[in-house]
Amino acid sequence: MRVLHLSNLYAPVIGGLERSIATSSEEMVRRGHEVTVLTLATPAAPQDEEINGVRVLRVRSVANTMLPMLNADPAKPFHPTVPDPLTTSDIARTLRTNTFDLVHSHDWLMYSYLPLHFGRLGLPHVHTAHDFGLTCVRKTFSRNGRRCASGPSLGRCVGCATVQYGRPRSAMLTAGLRAQRHRGIDTLTAISSSVASALNLARLPGELPVRVLSSLVPDGLDTLARDTPRPDWLPDGPYLLFVGQLGPHKGIDVLFTAYQRLAASVPDAPRLVCLGTRRADTPPIPPGVVVRHDVPHAEVMAAWHGAAAGVVPSLLEGMGQVAVEAMLAGTPLVASASGGLLDVVHDEVDGLLVPPGDPDLLHTALLRVLTDADLAGRLRAAGHQRGLDFTAARVVPEIEEVYRDCISAH
Repeated sequence: MRVLHLSNLYAPVIGGLERSIATSSEEMVRRGHEVTVLTLATPAAPQDEEINGVRVLRVRSVANTMLPMLNADPAKPFHPTVPDPLTTSDIARTLRTNTFDLVHSHDWLMYSYLPLHFGRLGLPHVHTAHDFGLTCVRKTFSRNGRRCASGPSLGRCVGCATVQYGRPRSAMLTAGLRAQRHRGIDTLTAISSSVASALNLARLPGELPVRVLSSLVPDGLDTLARDTPRPDWLPDGPYLLFVGQLGPHKGIDVLFTAYQRLAASVPDAPRLVCLGTRRADTPPIPPGVVVRHDVPHAEVMAAWHGAAAGVVPSLLEGMGQVAVEAMLAGTPLVASASGGLLDVVHDEVDGLLVPPGDPDLLHTALLRVLTDADLAGRLRAAGHQRGLDFTAARVVPEIEEVYRDCISAH
């Protein structure tokens, strides 16, 4: 098959969504398919290159040509909830000058393809919801630190998203998203049951079913974790590990509170290591907490492998790739019983689940893992086996099946 992926960002800008696309694309190439990723141009990256067998095309947008002030970070160009005329034009040129069997979109860049779908350039189209972006302009489906209970509306969403985007951009993005009907998606997948359930509130064609198809991680992460030398920046002795953005949406404030209680109640308590990016809403860092940024992925995996326990205290996760990586590394895991983490972690089997936002129960779960060697050993072994379910070798054949079904139906 010849597949064209549409993704707002791609390497060298890489996050969970982009890493999942890269992993599936490279595995598809290994299995004999031709894969191209079309993404928005960034200042330092070439227009056309090949990365690990995947062709990467970078195209124009209004934000990266005429109105660069729309981008908070020029290295991470922004696509709105409406078609970008320059991007649509470049997608059309790509479709005219290349042969593809299928388009697979992953985020709001889809909106620059939809105007072409029902014309002569239209192809079978799979869209994967990696987050809550078809329902929520903040993409988190949360309000005041909790899952949004009231659902989307123009008035509520503009006010809620103003904190993130400012009033003018919030109004523009919300109006654009609420106007979308998403006609032109032939097959819709979601990376977890949580994301799939939120899609019920999105404006979708009534006959469009949603299939849960998990995000994935590369094969061999368990070997990478074992074989990478222990990073010299880790503290001596045991430590707890958190990986992710240092914001309240990831539960970092809850973790800090639980950790301070642990440090106060347990002599020689493990240090807490946090690998991630500070944000404007990052709470004060407690004494004794180690924070590092821009850590190479191999060192992250090695840090997971050596941790006494891993913590994923997010208030809401689309799926939780970080939890999968921790499990593959053999880390006893404590995670929030929320969102896509419920699809990944089986409580008391391959990890411990605690209610999101509860520092008392998080403290209790961490204490159990640290003081019960049998429990920790059982979670390490079962967690590794569970993590294998989300590797490319197991998930990509399911992706191929989705592609074949979409092409056949189209």
